[in-house]
Amino acid sequence: MGVHSVYEALVSGQRVIERVHIAKGSLENLRPILEAAEARNIPLRRENREALDRMAGGQLHQGVVAIVGVREYQSLEELVGSDAGEGDHGKEPGLFVVLDSVQDPHNLGAVIRTAETAGASGVVVTQRRSAPLTAAVSRASAGAMEHLPVARVTNLVSALKFMKQRGVWIVGFDAEAELEWTDFDYSVPVALVLGGEHRGIRRLVRENCDVCVRLPVRGRIQSLNVSVTAGIALYEVLRQRSRRV
Repeated sequence: MGVHSVYEALVSGQRVIERVHIAKGSLENLRPILEAAEARNIPLRRENREALDRMAGGQLHQGVVAIVGVREYQSLEELVGSDAGEGDHGKEPGLFVVLDSVQDPHNLGAVIRTAETAGASGVVVTQRRSAPLTAAVSRASAGAMEHLPVARVTNLVSALKFMKQRGVWIVGFDAEAELEWTDFDYSVPVALVLGGEHRGIRRLVRENCDVCVRLPVRGRIQSLNVSVTAGIALYEVLRQRSRRV
């Protein structure tokens, strides 16, 4: 649901799309969607707003709802590959975002949006205690979920060990860490490990990080939203890497 997420699902070609429902009377802002659907020979149906409201379960749909296949996860092996020395974006080292128990779909979508915008290689989530890749996540990601690979793992500690074997440095973001987030050299293949909404990264996950860093907090509120932390972390990686070009 939503203009951006439906459009990106259409143009990415990553999913089977059965049909697209659009609100009667809507046209101009949905024209790119109409053209993309026609290019792929996907049926279009015009509906009353009430019908779209029911299909979207009361969530904001912006006049468009698509019936699509499930968004498939990648395996961790596919995501990381045999060597993380080069990512999918030129010759830059791999850049991954690992989420430990992020359960809010809007937070997950926002992290995916920022990660895709920053050119990350992919996102890793847990099978338990993690929001699934739903329509709400796609909409919160502004359609970025349709382009960025997401791997789901059953055991996060084992996943981190696997990534280390492939040459990835594991950097945990923890409020109690001694190093600040700018003190690490992100020119290497790196996975940024971010914790969930309530307690941050878990103890065993923290212990399996190569290094932990923190973002300084000087106000009365002692924590940042995980999507905000992801944005700050990812663009510090870009800042450092761009200076070495």
